[in-house]
Amino acid sequence: MSTKTSGGVPGGGSGPAKSGPAKSGPVPSAPKPEPGDAGHPARSVLIELADLLEAERAALVSLDRDAIEGFANRKLELDQALQRAAGEAKLGASEQALLERVRQSALSNQLLLAHARSCVQGVLSLLTPANTPRYTAPGHSPNAHAGPDAPPIALNLRR
Repeated sequence: MSTKTSGGVPGGGSGPAKSGPAKSGPVPSAPKPEPGDAGHPARSVLIELADLLEAERAALVSLDRDAIEGFANRKLELDQALQRAAGEAKLGASEQALLERVRQSALSNQLLLAHARSCVQGVLSLLTPANTPRYTAPGHSPNAHAGPDAPPIALNLRR
């Protein structure tokens, strides 16, 4: 795993910057502001959050632990700012569309994070034989192979 960090978080604040490969697939552009909506206080927060989530995705793909932690802290700050901004005025249609884009990016990143954790836990379990499952033949005691010299048995069911 990489532990590198780089510059500041997109849009300001403190934390790691976007690094690693870009998000795969086309990234929808931010919706155009409607007349009278351009100055909504939540718009700039939503745009920064969308940029942050894209950078976080790259950090998740490259397993940049320090960057992921920095993004988590910055997301908490932006969440508070978004709640304050949304409390000032009702979100317009363009902000609602941007909010939905942010929501989808956050869900995608959450799935990537869960998958990365699962993969890391799987690798760690392979490196710690005491935690690996032991398979026994029918009719044999599960403790028959519990000695320190008995290696765990792993089954590969793929072709």
